[in-house]
Amino acid sequence: MGSLDGFNGGVSDFVEGRTTEQKVIDGRLFPKVFLPANDVERANVQALVQKIRSNKAWLEDEVVKSNALLFRGFAVRSAEDFKVVVEAFGWEEQRYLGFAPRTEIVERVYTANEAPLHEQIDFHHEMALMKEWPSKLFFFCETAPPEGGETAIAPSHLIPPLMEKIVPEFVKKVKDLGLLFNITTPSQNTLNSFISKTWKTVLDTSDPEEAKKRAFEILGCMDFQCHDDETADFKFGALETIRILEKEKGQEVWFNTIAGYGQGSKNQMLRLGDESIIPIEVVKAFKHIMDEQCVNLKLKDGDVLLLNNLSVQHGRRSSKPPRRVLVSMCK
Repeated sequence: MGSLDGFNGGVSDFVEGRTTEQKVIDGRLFPKVFLPANDVERANVQALVQKIRSNKAWLEDEVVKSNALLFRGFAVRSAEDFKVVVEAFGWEEQRYLGFAPRTEIVERVYTANEAPLHEQIDFHHEMALMKEWPSKLFFFCETAPPEGGETAIAPSHLIPPLMEKIVPEFVKKVKDLGLLFNITTPSQNTLNSFISKTWKTVLDTSDPEEAKKRAFEILGCMDFQCHDDETADFKFGALETIRILEKEKGQEVWFNTIAGYGQGSKNQMLRLGDESIIPIEVVKAFKHIMDEQCVNLKLKDGDVLLLNNLSVQHGRRSSKPPRRVLVSMCK
């Protein structure tokens, strides 16, 4: 992982903290933790808003260098508070497009995936299948679970070299062929699945021809088919799985999952670009590496976690209720 040499580069008036789950990656703590400097910052969300505005350029640099920033102990207590914190960064909103069960709470603030809490959500980049994806991703912990429910995060640039050591032939193959991803949407909206929305809800139309147009133009699908039972198939690919997205670092990142988005989900199918099946031993190696490299963050009430969505994958560990985490995305 490296040492802490050069960890405290740059100047700001943020107070750095520690959490037991942190790891040292490339000489920096992951995630980087910020704490209130005084009672005013602990009591008034506007104090945090002003602090973000005053340090905006520095924070933009830090989220690229450190990949993940955790703001803990500040006066963020509601969706409305979370919204003003997100807006303080000045980044344009990225509307959510996708298949997961989510509800918009206030403008630009959604619930995180509402799939059953006893289910684990596997590592992924937000909206990675889509034509466009957010560059920044915010989480706000409104209600921390009594047990489990960690938000797992992992730097994606660590994955390609580790996969090359274990399954080098597959890595070469996936670089050459890319991935094909098929999503089958249900006939009715539900909260009981990771893929929960009907095609009509996803594409905001009940007209099949208009739906196909939007699937291609907005989502970037390679194919779209409606069926008589009201289900539909969305096909994506071939998707470039290992990409150089962090231009500031020039690093390869593992951007598209080969493990799916949720354990046991039967309405998603992954194949290599030549339609061949991904070997189970490759999927097991991928999951093992992700679990080894990740940080399982136990978010506390009021925590705000900012991720660089171009370089960090995230997931959710199973938990006992209640657990309520909100999300906001930026271009």
